[in-house]
Amino acid sequence: MDTFINNISHRKTKVSVLATYALVRSSLQVLLESDKELAVLDVAGTAPELIKKISHTKPDVVLICLMENEGKNIDLMADLIKVAPNIKTVILSSPNNSLDQPSALKLGVTGIVGTNQSPKTLTRAIRQVSEGEVWLNHKVLVQLLDNSFNLTSNSSKYKNKGLLRGDDLTKRELEVITMIGLGLNNKEISKKLYISEATVRHHLSSIYSKLNIKDRLNLAIYAYQQGIASSQVSIM
Repeated sequence: MDTFINNISHRKTKVSVLATYALVRSSLQVLLESDKELAVLDVAGTAPELIKKISHTKPDVVLICLMENEGKNIDLMADLIKVAPNIKTVILSSPNNSLDQPSALKLGVTGIVGTNQSPKTLTRAIRQVSEGEVWLNHKVLVQLLDNSFNLTSNSSKYKNKGLLRGDDLTKRELEVITMIGLGLNNKEISKKLYISEATVRHHLSSIYSKLNIKDRLNLAIYAYQQGIASSQVSIM
């Protein structure tokens, strides 16, 4: 099962696709365009071609297809960030490449979908990632949490800042962080706490600012590192 967070958007998510093989590119384009919430801006067969295109088109999400012999495509993440710092990235990866997923996350990937999963899973993951959330395989997330894996430079700031469970956080914010650690989405959190989704988003903005954390994945890691949540609980 996968960890994901749901936000509703009425604007189409603009997607660019990188896949080495023409058949794969065409198939992915047809699949993504069948979803009324997605719009494919362009497709590319090589990393340089993709970089050139997104520098002009500015997509919301880049889908990178990693087949058995396409592992080097993940190395373009640094170049992607230079061209489009706010870009979101989803990789479509063979299950055999699962051991490389932590490295992909460290490079800035925010969504990972296996080629053994359904087409609907892929389109849903792209939509969620476009909203600033994460989409990870359950086993990968637990591995990251159990090993206290530092995903970004922000991760090291948690300990340096010395924030503990009650430092500078309100009781409600701690409740929200606990539920993030459990894998709940905004709608579920709002129901649990009897507050609106807008209020949940407000709490999250405050939490990110106070902890100097940039996204939900790193917030979940913070929750585990500080003992607010446990990796033994069930994650969606």
